[in-house]
Amino acid sequence: MGNFEWLITGVGILGGVAITICATVIPILVIGGIGYFLYRRNQQSMAYRQSTQNWLSTTGTVLMSSVQSKHTGRSHSYYPVVVYVYAVNGQSYQSQRIKAGEQFLNVRVTGQAHATVARYPIGAAVTVYYDPANPSECALER
Repeated sequence: MGNFEWLITGVGILGGVAITICATVIPILVIGGIGYFLYRRNQQSMAYRQSTQNWLSTTGTVLMSSVQSKHTGRSHSYYPVVVYVYAVNGQSYQSQRIKAGEQFLNVRVTGQAHATVARYPIGAAVTVYYDPANPSECALER
């Protein structure tokens, strides 16, 4: 076998090893990256929810409460939309954030949207938790 044949054999073996490594390592890196992203978002959400324990509360009124749907590809999901108004120190605010921390990580369970909307019917008086340093930052649930 000549030098050229050994070179081709060596390149073929290295190419096979490289393909095997890429087929193994790349999915691990992608899955690990997604896992890390979700972990960080969960940490942010938990820290935010913890900070809301010092928020003050006031009474608000539900203006709109409905279940909306979203189509993404073949997927069809439902989510609650609850719009409410409240006042702090004579200033009126409007929001639709239901749960504190949901802007970081929001996991919706099928069927939960209808239960959430049922808890907040139109016209209902609701407790609104708000940040005393920034009253526009609020949520119905901590």
